[in-house]
Amino acid sequence: MQRTALRATLAVLIGPSLLLLTALNVAPFFLGVYMSLYYWSLANLGPPRFLGLLNYEYLFADYRFIDSIKVSLLFVVLSVATELVLGTTLAFVFSSRARGMASLRRISLLPVMVMPLVAGLVWFYLFNPTYGTVTWLCYAVGLGRIPFLTKDWLALLCLVIADVWQWTPLVMVVVFAALQSIPEYCYEAGKMDGLSQRQMLWRITLPLIRPAIVVIMILRAIDSFRNIELVYMMTRGGSGTETLPWYIYSTAFIDGNLGSAAAMAVVMVLFVTVLTQFLVGRLRYRQA
Repeated sequence: MQRTALRATLAVLIGPSLLLLTALNVAPFFLGVYMSLYYWSLANLGPPRFLGLLNYEYLFADYRFIDSIKVSLLFVVLSVATELVLGTTLAFVFSSRARGMASLRRISLLPVMVMPLVAGLVWFYLFNPTYGTVTWLCYAVGLGRIPFLTKDWLALLCLVIADVWQWTPLVMVVVFAALQSIPEYCYEAGKMDGLSQRQMLWRITLPLIRPAIVVIMILRAIDSFRNIELVYMMTRGGSGTETLPWYIYSTAFIDGNLGSAAAMAVVMVLFVTVLTQFLVGRLRYRQA
């Protein structure tokens, strides 16, 4: 009786949350799979036409789709790698006992509180080729007018800078929390074994904070891969910055081809899921 009552209580408490998660996550995914099997156009008032897997076949023959994946992966690698290096470095700096570090740590979190669309708009005005602040500074020091948002590699670099500015503090907070959770006796044992500060860094500190670094790396990689706000506000997919999320958006709402956009979205979800499971598996393997 007690087990039955416990199960009934758990079902009542957890059931609404599971239904909400299903409605918000699982159901849209299967709707996207269903739409990807049809020619579904906003310009066509007639009923959708069943195509089977043709949308997926067309995708892998579409050079824009392949290029958008490459651009997305390059953006993820550059932004996440930079955020991990800067965030970890700042975490070590802020973990010192110097005066004012607590205040600086709080101030450094401000970019995380900014909406990505607002952050993109701010950096668009900073890099604007006509009246941008960074453009004006470069002109003032004799570098001329640099086309930050219209030159291929520069435009992608500007997106990376904007993303790094906003999300490095989040990496810093996670790594800082991991540093604070390391027991003091670990360092005392290292001193008793005659380890130097550099040896304690490589043999004690970094191995103990590695799980936190891997977790925040996975979270940031997923978030960066699906980032569309910066592209929308700063470049609109031009100058070699057409990422996969932007290509999906433009295919669905500019070209009006919902079926093809749904197929791309399904491929993106599966790709991110496989990548995440691989990284999580590597983390578990190292911990074992």
